[in-house]
Amino acid sequence: MLRLLVVLGSILLSGLAMAGDRAVDAGGFPATLSAAEADGPLVLMISGSGPTDRDGNNAFGVRAGTLGKLAAALASRGIASLRYDKRGLPGSVPVGDEAEVTFETFVADLEAVAAWARSTSAHRPLVLMGHSEGGMVAIEAARRAPHAYDGLILLATPGRPPAETMRDQLANLPEPERSDAFGMLADLEAGRRIDTVPPSLAGLFRASVQPFVISMLALRPAETLAALDLPVLVIGGGTDIQVGRPDFDALAAARTDAQSHWVERMNHILVDAPADFAGNVATYADPDVELSGGLADRIADFVTGIDAR
Repeated sequence: MLRLLVVLGSILLSGLAMAGDRAVDAGGFPATLSAAEADGPLVLMISGSGPTDRDGNNAFGVRAGTLGKLAAALASRGIASLRYDKRGLPGSVPVGDEAEVTFETFVADLEAVAAWARSTSAHRPLVLMGHSEGGMVAIEAARRAPHAYDGLILLATPGRPPAETMRDQLANLPEPERSDAFGMLADLEAGRRIDTVPPSLAGLFRASVQPFVISMLALRPAETLAALDLPVLVIGGGTDIQVGRPDFDALAAARTDAQSHWVERMNHILVDAPADFAGNVATYADPDVELSGGLADRIADFVTGIDAR
């Protein structure tokens, strides 16, 4: 769970059904459109790594549904959003041959969803909001089509080269797994494939997922963000045990005009959490946990200030 990458799975936890939600097929991806009747920008939400569904849940114990809750909070503030199930989740586009999946695959998937959104809501500004790895997907999509989007919101998003963030996460592994993981990460960062992977690290580094990892490790989120000219809001939290302050700082400093919001008690799933590890992780499995106070208001303020380009 405490990894930037998790094995792509095939189990989808039930989503949160809310009043005003409408199920749609967004470019081939099952999705939920919230507050479709609202005026103003449409927020396109991109979930984080692995088999994480449109509500922010996954089969590895995350049941807090915070992306679904965030969509509901924005809807209550008159802001429409679209969130979709990623490739590989049941009912969505199949993964197919995992060895052929790269980071660009997920960027292209986002582009397909965005094209559907523009075809049905052409009059609205389109704002990308990515959580964790989804933030990197959003940055890359904006790089590939710099005039296709009207704003960018990055929630708990890695800002340093991904290998640096992964080393921080892998540092918690016991030996010898930690040394093995660091060595394999260095090989993949250099673009070298690995022939033998210990079973304990197969979820991260098995042969079929290495093309994806290599392509992701080549990203430079802060450098890419610096070259974009669309409005950006960077949000991070002080109890995030997956993406830390250095990542937030790298993104916030990438653009002199970037708006940023640091929430001292917010963790990776966007809820207030204690600093101790066990208490922090416990929030991930709590379907009743509430979003961090003020988060939805800060996002709403940013979104309502955006005009179509």
